[in-house]
Amino acid sequence: MSANDLCRLLEELCLTAWPALKTIHDDGWLLRFSEGHSGRSNSVTCLSAGVLPVAEKVDRAEAAYTREGLPPRFRITPLAPPDLTAELDRRGYLRQEENLVQAATIPPGLAPTADGLDWRLETTPAPDLLASYAAALPLPAREADPMRRLLDAIAVPTLYLSAWDGGRYVGSALGVADRGWLGVYKVLVAPEQRGRGVSRRLMTRLLAAGADAGVAHAYLQVGGANRPALATYARMGFRTVYRYQYRQKD
Repeated sequence: MSANDLCRLLEELCLTAWPALKTIHDDGWLLRFSEGHSGRSNSVTCLSAGVLPVAEKVDRAEAAYTREGLPPRFRITPLAPPDLTAELDRRGYLRQEENLVQAATIPPGLAPTADGLDWRLETTPAPDLLASYAAALPLPAREADPMRRLLDAIAVPTLYLSAWDGGRYVGSALGVADRGWLGVYKVLVAPEQRGRGVSRRLMTRLLAAGADAGVAHAYLQVGGANRPALATYARMGFRTVYRYQYRQKD
């Protein structure tokens, strides 16, 4: 598979795994709206250049996000046409933090060891998990309902893994299985639990659960400046496939 084909596949998997509450299809572009929860679900993603003038499509996108009460935001991946980047530069859109899409083959025989924590693996998110995740993040109150609705909208199998210590939330992660791939999302360790290797244990158990569910590969998205996460993922075999960046006016 070529690098471009793998990029397109992972983009499709990402769009399915993390949906939007509303979507407009415009000549190869997806305009996604979710009341402000998460960048992916509140930005324009380009799957192809299309045939219509870029400036005209940017005008329509800006109008659509204004109607939704959201700032116009564009997610620039290797699939985005160069003339879009030039148009956003002309309009004064700023470059935000670079993000990496990484992938790995799930190694056979992953065997998580006992560590004294209570581990839960569920196919739907329990109310206490959502509440604990929101408190540990912390999640703005206005985003709690959109997040729940986004999770309900995922149309492929999901795995919610969480760790607890005497009833206290330690950490959690979401796995989304699709076409032989496991997308890793929402990895979070409670602030007071960090520095104990919980994120690596979360990843090991989630990948093992994915392998049990029949997937062979995994992918994730991580901020380019998140050194601790990058180090953990590198030790587990994840390598960068491509990069993307949000563009938004100040």
